[in-house]
Order: sequence, then C-alpha cells, then structure tokens
Amino acid sequence: MKYYNPVKISFDTICGEELSKLSGIGKKRLIFCYDGFEKTGTFSTITDGGENDLVITDVEENPSIQSIDKFLKSAHNFKPEIIIAIGGGSVIDTAKVVRFGLYLNRSSVKELLEGGVTRISGEKPLLITVPTTHGTGSEVTMWATVWDKVENKKYSVSDIENYPDHALYDHRLFSTLPMSVSVSSTLDALSHSFEALWNKNSNPVSDHFAFESIKLIIKYIDDLNDPVPADVRKGLILASMYAGLAFSNTKTAAAHSISYPLTLNYGIPHGIACSMPLFPLLKINSKGMVDKLDRLFMNCEVKSPEELEKKIKAAVKGKVPFSLEEFGVKENELEGLVGQSFTKERMANNIIELDSGDVRKILGDIYK
Repeated sequence: MKYYNPVKISFDTICGEELSKLSGIGKKRLIFCYDGFEKTGTFSTITDGGENDLVITDVEENPSIQSIDKFLKSAHNFKPEIIIAIGGGSVIDTAKVVRFGLYLNRSSVKELLEGGVTRISGEKPLLITVPTTHGTGSEVTMWATVWDKVENKKYSVSDIENYPDHALYDHRLFSTLPMSVSVSSTLDALSHSFEALWNKNSNPVSDHFAFESIKLIIKYIDDLNDPVPADVRKGLILASMYAGLAFSNTKTAAAHSISYPLTLNYGIPHGIACSMPLFPLLKINSKGMVDKLDRLFMNCEVKSPEELEKKIKAAVKGKVPFSLEEFGVKENELEGLVGQSFTKERMANNIIELDSGDVRKILGDIYK
C-alpha cells in the first residue's frame, strides 16, 4: 500500500494571521482571489496593495486556457516568490496552473499540456491555498482542471511536483457563501468520496478519508440552511478536506467522466453534474465493493442505495436543481451525451467497467 500527500494543513485557523507567518516580509506575492474578496477586512490584513503584491480577481468559473495564458504572461513578468490562492476550485486551479507554468518556464497552457515535463533549475514559487467553498479539494491535490471553451474540451494539468505547499482552512471565509454554492460544493465533496471508494486505485488510507467525509456530509447536510450554524460549516469544511485527501491518491472515476459534457454543454455546476450520477453508479458498483457496503450504510444510517439516494435528494430539494430536465437537457439529447461521457483516464478508474448501454441508462435515471 502507498499513500502520498505532502500538503501542510492548518485547519480552523485565522487566514490573515497564518498567511502573515508563511509569506514573510518583502517577498513578491501573486495573489489570486475571488471577485469581491479585496473588499473584505481579511484582504486588508493580507496586503496593503504595495508593489510587492500583484492581485488578480478576474478568474473565470471553470477557467479557460485562454484566460490562464493571460495570467501566466503577467506572472512571468512579475516573477513572484509566493503564490496565494483564496477562493473556490476555479481560483485554486488557476493558481496551480500558473505556478506550474512558472516552474517549467512555459508561456502557455498548451505548452504545459503538449510539451512534456522538463525540469528547470531553481525553486518553485511557494503555493498557499485557502479554499472558500467546501467541495473542490483542489487545495490538497496535484492536478488542476482547465477548459478549452473554443473546442469545448476539458483538460487536466497534473504532476507530483504541483501539490500546493500549504492549505489553510478558515471557516470565517465561508460566511457569505450563497446557499446554492454551499450545496453544490458539498455534493462535489460527496462525489469525490464515493469516487475514491469505488476506485481501482483505492487503498485503506484513502478509504478511511472517504468514509469519514461521507459520514460528516450525511450528518450535516440536512442542517445546511441559512444562516448556516458554525458547527455545520466546520463539519462540511472538514468533510471536504477529507474528500480531497481521499481522491488525491485515487483520482476520480465514472461520475466525473459523465459530468464533463454536462458542464460543457449545459453549464451545470460541477458539484451537481458529478453528484447526480452517484446513485445509479452506487447500484452498479456495489458488486465491486461488497466489503465496503456495510461500513458505508452504517455511517449513513441507511440500509440500501435507494434509501441513501432518497436521503440526499430530500436534503437538497428546493435548494438546487437535481435532474437533467431541470437544467434544460432534452430527452432526445441523452444519446448524444453518451460518447462524450467516456474520458479514458477517469472511466478506467471505475471498479466496474461500463459500456455505452450502462451510461445511457445512468443518464436516463438522472433525467427526471
């Protein structure tokens, strides 16, 4: 058994104080943050807007290759010693790609994807990630998702050298998170955990993190209502971190593969797109994870996949759409999605091999 994750974690910390300790004095810092964060009190404790800081706030949701190329050019000119990412998965993934481009001295995402990995001398910029949604897990993984919105394709920039150095979790940064994002990011973490459990690359350590994540999500998701109680928010942040630690070693599988065309073609938020297929997949994958089912059902206080599906759907009802029909997908379009749902490096991780008929049935099951 092998498990590896080098990210140093500070949980339930005060972001501003911890960043001050880690980033030192007089260092050149490139700060990626979500739009609006620079108006918060936390931002003012991090930077005074001096010439040593370059702040970027116009990160796209599902960041495109074209937008990251622009940021990479700015980063090459600025030459940061430290990169700080404060935001959801899009912000953190953008920072990770830019940091990797600097490390390999590449001027574009295309060069990163096609040019192979040639090391250069010198240190990588220190990368500090501060998530503000409890779902992505990007703060503790080595890969970053980028999207070619011209060719309608999704890519992953991945290398063992691209784990962040530090991940900071401050529940205060989640206080203004909209309910729809709170729910969809929680569902993203749930998907990461299930995908780690029914994965060919799973091991006892990744399984432990996945089980703990699912247990926390089931415990707290019913109480995810405005205003979100502090213990609920902290519990879901911890669940997201556990999920990230789980799939950081297994990668994702069929649910994520099926989700990509749903996001590309219909704009379905990632956390919802990758969690809708979970329950049909649980029924399919159960025969490949018989040894894990008792613990899973005990943690969730259910006796069957159907009961678990009912529990989750009841918790999210009225908060986010949770069927393809609600997102404007036409039933006659499902067949065309089948072929697009097969991302080789994701489907290959699923413990049960799926064919086109299986995927067509899954899409039908989540249509209404």
